[in-house]
Amino acid sequence: MSASHSGETAEAIELGKVSGVWGVRGAVKVYSYTREREGIAQYKNWILQSASGVNQHYEVVQCKKQGQSMVATLKGVDNRDLAESLQGFLILIPLQDMPVLLDGEYYWRQLVGLEVVTLEGEVLGIVDHLLETGANDVLVVQRKSPDSEELVEYLLPYIDQVVIEVDLPTKSMRVDWDPEF
Repeated sequence: MSASHSGETAEAIELGKVSGVWGVRGAVKVYSYTREREGIAQYKNWILQSASGVNQHYEVVQCKKQGQSMVATLKGVDNRDLAESLQGFLILIPLQDMPVLLDGEYYWRQLVGLEVVTLEGEVLGIVDHLLETGANDVLVVQRKSPDSEELVEYLLPYIDQVVIEVDLPTKSMRVDWDPEF
């Protein structure tokens, strides 16, 4: 079982952001969210999204590792001023360009919103988000306390021993977890 980090819009998944400029010919520095930093270079069509949510489509001419950074050249961005105007933009990849996952693999976006139920039938809550810890991903499950309006939060390791079943059609996940833990 594995999960991949990503934000999303209706038609695209967030895989990085423009973190700066490189040189004077319009290349941009890229901060990649892909597990291997170079993974973002395999995608040739990027949607750059501004802080206000405006999307601009770009064809990637070249994307390569440069020192500790990734540097990309985008079609139509041919000077430093244009590159600087893209700083801070999110890099989204069209969903249709994303690889098809193997059975039992999910993108994080598919897990967010699932109802989490223990093997005993107790509802723990809804997956709010996931955390990447290095050792394994962690599901952050939240629900309102039945006794008050306080939020109860569970942190469940996203591992085979805990996550028994993911059922996307019913928007549910069965887990082997003691709520008192």
